Amino acid sequence: MTPPAECVILDIPQGLRLDLLGLVVTIGEIRIVADRAGLLGGLLASLTCGSGAAAAQGLEAMAQMYRARDAQGTETKAAKAS
Repeated sequence: MTPPAECVILDIPQGLRLDLLGLVVTIGEIRIVADRAGLLGGLLASLTCGSGAAAAQGLEAMAQMYRARDAQGTETKAAKAS
C-alpha cells in the first residue's frame, strides 16, 4: 500500500492568540504539510504522521483551551467594568 503523497504535520484552523507579558500576538490559520516525495518532507512525515497526528490534535486542543480561557477572561473583565 502506497502512503499518501502529503502528510499534515500541524493544522490549527482557527489560528492562535498569545498574550506574552502584555504583547498580544495573533497568528491566523496554521497548516504545515510535508510532501513525502521530497527528502525533507519524507523525513518529517515519517517522524510525525501517525503519532504526529495525535500530537497535532493535542496542540489544537491546547489552542482551544487557551481560546476559551481568553474568552472567559474577556467576559470577566466586561462584567467587572459594568
